[in-house]
Amino acid sequence: MRTLFLCLFILPQAAWAQPATVGPQLPTSEVSFSVPRSQPSELSYGIPPGCGPAVCAAPDDDGTITFSSAVLFWKVTEGSAENWAQEITPLGIGTTYGTATLVDAPFEWKAGIRIGAAYQPPDSDFDLSVSYTHFGTNATNQATGEVYSAFLGNFYVGNPDGTSFGPHYSNASVDWDFRFDSIDLELGREFAISDSLSLRPFVGLKSAMIDQSIHSNWSSPINTSSQTYLFTAAEEELKQDFWGIGPSLGVNAVIPIVCETDYSLRIFASPSAAIMYGRWTFKDQYRNNGPTSTAHPTPAVVDINSDPITGAATMARGVLGLEWVQYGSEITTSLRLGYEAQIWLNQMQFYSYNMGRLNNLMSLHGGVFELSLNF
Repeated sequence: MRTLFLCLFILPQAAWAQPATVGPQLPTSEVSFSVPRSQPSELSYGIPPGCGPAVCAAPDDDGTITFSSAVLFWKVTEGSAENWAQEITPLGIGTTYGTATLVDAPFEWKAGIRIGAAYQPPDSDFDLSVSYTHFGTNATNQATGEVYSAFLGNFYVGNPDGTSFGPHYSNASVDWDFRFDSIDLELGREFAISDSLSLRPFVGLKSAMIDQSIHSNWSSPINTSSQTYLFTAAEEELKQDFWGIGPSLGVNAVIPIVCETDYSLRIFASPSAAIMYGRWTFKDQYRNNGPTSTAHPTPAVVDINSDPITGAATMARGVLGLEWVQYGSEITTSLRLGYEAQIWLNQMQFYSYNMGRLNNLMSLHGGVFELSLNF
């Protein structure tokens, strides 16, 4: 297509440029015309002006296809993870006033993956991309002393009418599992703002699944004036599963630092946000290993029945980093190293004994290393 265009564009000009050999000559004042000449834009397909060979900026008859894969190194922070239990020292036992220490569940740094693909049709300024992200991590911790549970199931153990309190323990531990999966579909268009800035605004569709399982173990219940406990160990399993889908909006920005014929170094940034229809489901069950107490001589199984919650789920995302692009006649390769943060504003929704119905945020953040191949 490009060769045909050049032939049709240049040959007529060459013919007009030859001096006439036949017929009368017209005065220049009687005939005048001009043919505008423009250069193909080098901004298309993510190449800023002045960067890369011309062949990399020109579309072919099949369009361009990009495949990408990324390694994530992330950490999760959640509201309510800082208070799954309390270590309480009563007044007069090594302290003048008594103390209460909240016991948290610190999540570990873990690796995740992201894979994606993009397509830009020939003779089109728009591109379509899709990506899938998977990440999983867990948090563990232990507590000793006089340990009180922050979960609702334990409150009703030996206290079926809710007029008193559940047991507290000498030892406890927690294992909190977190799984995150998302799919992002985007339609974008790139604009050359200047030689030093290009922007690609996009609209899209985001879908996410976030599953959490909080498994806690409790041992050696401490007797009180009203309860003599007969069991030795218990466990409580709480699950919160989320699914959501909705529109997203954002922009990709590129600022060239170094531009050469065969490579470039540039800064990239991408803020975005999404609002989704979300659905949360819950399960909370407590079990102990024997007769509960002298007052309740049967094993305790407590199920907390919470109805699913449906409503708006909002999130914001930001990415910032450096990108190295190596241009080629057939394949353009890019390497990105950056920092990404996602904030899910109302992700934690389960019912806590200490805090009631939660409405707390969850955040993901950490490093991203991405390899892309553009054909």
